[in-house]
Amino acid sequence: MRQKRGLILGVFSAKGGVGKTTTVANLGAALAQKLKNRVIIVETNMTASNLGLHLGILDPPVVIQDVVFGKLKISEATSVTDYGLHIIPGSVAFTDDLGSIDLRGILDELRKKYDIIILDSAPGFGLEVFDGMKACDELLICCQPRVPAIAGTLQTFRAADRLKIPVFGVGLTRVTGKRFEIPTSAIKRTLGWPTMAVIPEDDMVAESVTRGTPVVLHAPNSPAAVEYRKLAQAVITHVRARKRIAPRRKRKTIKRGRKVKR
Repeated sequence: MRQKRGLILGVFSAKGGVGKTTTVANLGAALAQKLKNRVIIVETNMTASNLGLHLGILDPPVVIQDVVFGKLKISEATSVTDYGLHIIPGSVAFTDDLGSIDLRGILDELRKKYDIIILDSAPGFGLEVFDGMKACDELLICCQPRVPAIAGTLQTFRAADRLKIPVFGVGLTRVTGKRFEIPTSAIKRTLGWPTMAVIPEDDMVAESVTRGTPVVLHAPNSPAAVEYRKLAQAVITHVRARKRIAPRRKRKTIKRGRKVKR
């Protein structure tokens, strides 16, 4: 029997404030609605962990840092929401210097249980960013349609290329459509990678973070929520195309000497 191997998808951007954590929380929540209990989101931003806050987890009893320091197995650090999304949050009070971490070795156990493992990451290019990248099968790169964010995106592409990690695509985030923004068509030409989603700036996103509920659940008809669900469907289609989620086979049983399909 072929051993199950879930896909580790990292969400990265060198530029801070472009919506990486918001994307992880909402992509995870949208995926969990279709793949309940088969999706997990994991904090890998060790020094500024905010992922749990987006899900209303203010003081988690166990955190990813407990796993890194060997206090817990990774299977013991998982929290579960009432809508079927699993999460390994981080400590918002953590200030220690970790140095380099073998996240691939730590996260590998999750592949046996989950179809999709999504990593939230730190901005910039510190050790924790590269450690997170090395653990990924593919990357989703967030980019805001402004010059500094595009420059950071190009840096992230170069880092991925150097580490030989495939890029799934780009998520354009916090798009306002104002004239000072770089047009989406120009960004596509500049980056040369498929744009998987265009997420508009949406007040309901900020409100959802305050409420501790992803916008895809808090305001499912809002513009940002609609686009996050489209992104989730693109991820599911991509993963199935890679045959990482095998189609469910019809079970066959023997009844009165005949094979009966269920």
